[in-house]
Amino acid sequence: MSISKPNKQVRTYQPTYQLKPRKPFCIEVVEKILKRIVDSELDEIEYSEKAVPDLCSSLAENIRGAVKEENYDRYRIIVLVSIGQRRQQSVHVFHTFLWDHERDGFASYNYENCHLYANVVVYGVYLD
Repeated sequence: MSISKPNKQVRTYQPTYQLKPRKPFCIEVVEKILKRIVDSELDEIEYSEKAVPDLCSSLAENIRGAVKEENYDRYRIIVLVSIGQRRQQSVHVFHTFLWDHERDGFASYNYENCHLYANVVVYGVYLD
């Protein structure tokens, strides 16, 4: 006795090639989100090299979730968080990749207190 499996229909979707987003990436809104979240989460924090990796991950997830709530359709949201101990040094952070200046956007925020510094960048990369 053999049992036959029901035929599964596989849906294939054709690309839509929508060249303009319905809701474009708004840099001012994302900068306000960054300021609100980073200031509230890092306000009372002192630098600890054991706690910083988890802090970076949770901060990036919180920011990514808040930006995704803005419903930027067809945008990939990329969040980069760098936290370091504040000593008498300077830091330069560079990010480079292919960019469509008409549709893609980014927002950044720098935070400092007497113990640490943080650099947070959110990229909104449009997917057509």
